[in-house]
Amino acid sequence: MKRLALLAGAALLAASASSPAQAALPPLPGPVALTVRLPHPQQAILYVHEVMPVAPGPLTLYYPKWIPGDHAPDGPIGDMMGLEITAAGRRLAWTRDPVDMFAFHLAVPAGVGQISIRFQFPSRDRITPRLLGLEWNEVGLYRAGVPTKAQTFAPTLVIPAGWGYASALKTRTRSGGRITFRPVPFNTLVDSPVIAGEYFRQIDLTPSGSKVRRYLDMVGDTAASLAISPAQITDYRNLIEQAQALFHSHHYGDYHLLLTLSDYVSVGGLEHHQSSDDRARGGAKMFADPDHFMLDASLLPHEYTHSWNGKFMRPAQLWQPDFETPEHTGMVWVYEGLTTYLGDVLTARSGLWSPRTWRQAVAYRAAVMAHQTGRAWRPLGDTTTAAQLLYSSPTAWSNWRRQTDFYREGELLWLAVDMKIRTLSHDRRSIDDFARRFYGVDNGSFVTRTYTFNDVVNGLNAVQPYDWAGFLHHWLDGVGGQVPLLSGIAAAGWRLTYSDRPSRYESAHENVGPGELGMSGVNAMFSVGLFLDRQGRIVDVLWNGPAFRAGLAPGMQLVSIGGRPYTTARLWSAIAQAQRTRQPLRLTAQADGVTATYAVAYTGGLMFPHLVRTPGATDYLQQILAPKPATRKDRNP
Repeated sequence: MKRLALLAGAALLAASASSPAQAALPPLPGPVALTVRLPHPQQAILYVHEVMPVAPGPLTLYYPKWIPGDHAPDGPIGDMMGLEITAAGRRLAWTRDPVDMFAFHLAVPAGVGQISIRFQFPSRDRITPRLLGLEWNEVGLYRAGVPTKAQTFAPTLVIPAGWGYASALKTRTRSGGRITFRPVPFNTLVDSPVIAGEYFRQIDLTPSGSKVRRYLDMVGDTAASLAISPAQITDYRNLIEQAQALFHSHHYGDYHLLLTLSDYVSVGGLEHHQSSDDRARGGAKMFADPDHFMLDASLLPHEYTHSWNGKFMRPAQLWQPDFETPEHTGMVWVYEGLTTYLGDVLTARSGLWSPRTWRQAVAYRAAVMAHQTGRAWRPLGDTTTAAQLLYSSPTAWSNWRRQTDFYREGELLWLAVDMKIRTLSHDRRSIDDFARRFYGVDNGSFVTRTYTFNDVVNGLNAVQPYDWAGFLHHWLDGVGGQVPLLSGIAAAGWRLTYSDRPSRYESAHENVGPGELGMSGVNAMFSVGLFLDRQGRIVDVLWNGPAFRAGLAPGMQLVSIGGRPYTTARLWSAIAQAQRTRQPLRLTAQADGVTATYAVAYTGGLMFPHLVRTPGATDYLQQILAPKPATRKDRNP
């Protein structure tokens, strides 16, 4: 494969690469026939049947462990049940590996050319009586010792006959509820989720004149949940236009924004190469309620940006030849941090957010990071290296431990990079030029390219010469005040400040949530140093902050404030009153059968973050968030 021109001399690895041992393996026999059935949606159980061509002798099968985009070995093998392997109608014994719980060993008898694998997978967090979200990594075993790109699967999905569905997979046939897809390599199958449901709607977002189709595909538990407005559809069409204007390329045949709108499934998003898998945090209310829509608006732009950053271009050690080999997550400050920055910029450029909402979101995240006490000992680089631990770490003391805040700090880092490029080039270049050069190559190609830290540095230098290695290491390796956390905001002509009134964005996190990036709830971290859920349970305490020094801890339940039953409104009122009276807040909390009253010495008043203009400075955010002229350079070469 040819190298990227801007990364002179950089060794870029194609996703098609394999080790010499793998390359020497003989070709596999025909495809694995994989059938997944959902006979009773109300039970939320998927029934799996694989027919796998084999040869006699020892065989090891893997259940996918490292799921791309999860950055952790979190394949849900603990939910798998009923595993039965047979050949010619006779049951074969299998043994789970005593060290690697994702591996199954068996012996294929002489004269056997195929085996039958059956198991069940319950998926209550992805299935309701009226819809399904299917991730193929949950319902497939693959053979060990062979790159997943060399293992072909012929998938079939059986769902209720009246349901609609969508996927990046190409349909070969449909008869009633039985859908047969075209055979694909197993890594492509895992990268191609399916949504299906009784209430299904597809909206064509393809720009005028383009031959490359883009769709918004939605399923919900009710018809009302799919009631997207014409203005919202226009903004999603603008998203496609603005992404094209940013990257000047595409790396998919068609693209499907897969969106589940339900109050009964897990929330979040996972990127895929030719689709996304998004589950609205606002659930069925995403399109109907303005605050829910505001909190959800950046979800699809984020995952869509991953088609370029994370799927087509990927940190070298985040690509592996199978789903068993461990990933190294040290570069997720690019994979996730830059995607957060670019995705949020596209959210504003498309109209899904106003510039004001973008500023409110960034102000909130900047304040969260400014109060992330763990930055005093744990550098950003370590949070990326340890990402597989942090995704599942407890929320208690998370501000001191640090969690996956490479999303938030990464956004601030890349805003600082953008502003450094603009300043050094005297406004002639920006991060847009880097995005176009770095991700805009090989238009129409699906073949993943990988990059290293040096490739990113070389790519930035191709746009604007500077000591980018030193700049980036300063962010990644520094702790506390060594890191210029707010430098990008300041260089853009704004500053972070606090007032006694929350922004609409922060109020939405408190009142409707659950919000994004795990920041839903009552956030008093900027004042007394408490983060609570809406029922008054303490989720986190600012390390060495006022509440910490008073003796409060995560897990406690606030019972009363100044002798009156706890409510969020009373908490805010007590903080404001303490500023006037100069008297400590008296918070009564209960934990482990013990009730006690704590005197919290804080008189600084209410503290809600905002970005305000720096007098006399150029407003670069206006330039950054302004829509770009549309381009039509998106046709397949």
